[in-house]
Amino acid sequence: MTEPEISPLTGIKVVEITSIYSGPMAGMMLGELGAQVVKVESPHGPDPLRSGGLAGGPDGVNSIFYSLNRGKRFCAIDAKTSRGRELLFDLVTEADVFIHNMRPGKAELLGLDYDLLSAVNPGLIYGAITGYGPDGPEAHLPAYDYVVQAKLGMVDYQRDREGRGDLVRQVVVDKTSANALVQGVLAALYMREKSGQGQKIDIPMVAAGLAFLWPDGLAAAHAELNPAIPLEQMPPWLESAPGSFLVVLKTRDGEIATGILLPPWDGLCLALERTDWLTDERFSEQLGRILNLPELITEVSSEVAKYSTSEVLARFEEHDFAAGKVVTRREVHEDPTVKHLGLISEQEVPGLGQVRQPAPMWMFSGAKTEITTSLNSTGGDSREVLGELGISDGEFERLQNEGVVFVAPSDQ
Repeated sequence: MTEPEISPLTGIKVVEITSIYSGPMAGMMLGELGAQVVKVESPHGPDPLRSGGLAGGPDGVNSIFYSLNRGKRFCAIDAKTSRGRELLFDLVTEADVFIHNMRPGKAELLGLDYDLLSAVNPGLIYGAITGYGPDGPEAHLPAYDYVVQAKLGMVDYQRDREGRGDLVRQVVVDKTSANALVQGVLAALYMREKSGQGQKIDIPMVAAGLAFLWPDGLAAAHAELNPAIPLEQMPPWLESAPGSFLVVLKTRDGEIATGILLPPWDGLCLALERTDWLTDERFSEQLGRILNLPELITEVSSEVAKYSTSEVLARFEEHDFAAGKVVTRREVHEDPTVKHLGLISEQEVPGLGQVRQPAPMWMFSGAKTEITTSLNSTGGDSREVLGELGISDGEFERLQNEGVVFVAPSDQ
């Protein structure tokens, strides 16, 4: 079988003005799907993530920045100048898709108002990630992942048994906002095939985060989980239901993760040789297991601790009960399934050396996706990108001398 030569978004041009996580991640995913992505930065204040990250490199490149911006071309334009705003406007109106994650009103100050852009290019897809929406009582406020987590009850949901709230130690709202924007862009591109018209897509982080959290995180706080347990009579440990039954248990030589209330119940009992639980009035029915969950966790923990990790997982597998070994982050690339599916790729990246990155998560039968390892410094591709707008070398040199465009010294 021959390898596909075309990607799902081959021929689609994307321009982004993004920083930190959500916007860059959305652009990176569109690039993995085959789009040509140009990231525009200010020469006076490029993406702050260039100087962040635990693994650094030269010219504002580090492993975290690379993971969110690989495969893009980088153009630096000073939009504080009138000519810079003209170039930026022309660049965006030549694109199929424009995305940003600026605060409401900032894009308009740069001359990138959707109505103005769409008047020139009616087919433009315009996607914006904001914290609290394009307008409203908090639209002007700075929004970071951890702030939105707190606002949406996610910190409350993460409370431990002593009642201490905690953050999810991942930028989950940023990531789900990025995925939501990509979904919106793909849907809008499909609609454009039918109507010929583009449109604006707003993704407030609070909206993406709420939708992400609701099914298992907030629904329990707003509706009865079980008619037999009225909301006001719900045990306190079920306030974060159904997360309460998701546990990490110690084995003789490590840890496993499992869900004690998940089926098959008899599989758990048989695997741990505790068939007495099948007739124990506390645990024989699902409702009883919910109401007596702390006791059940204690008893299951005691049984699991008798076995090594490999022994207890083998027992669970025999009885089709789901559980997994807790591994360190540095061990993930050795996982047999990760290896079999080729989910982590090792790439040689200029300035960083060998870098591990996740392969594209989409596995199409008739289209290709791939990691493009190119990564440049601020403005490293300015000449090429603006040349495609018809800017001659002579004019580019003049714009560079005037400070309208920027190319890092190593890229000139």
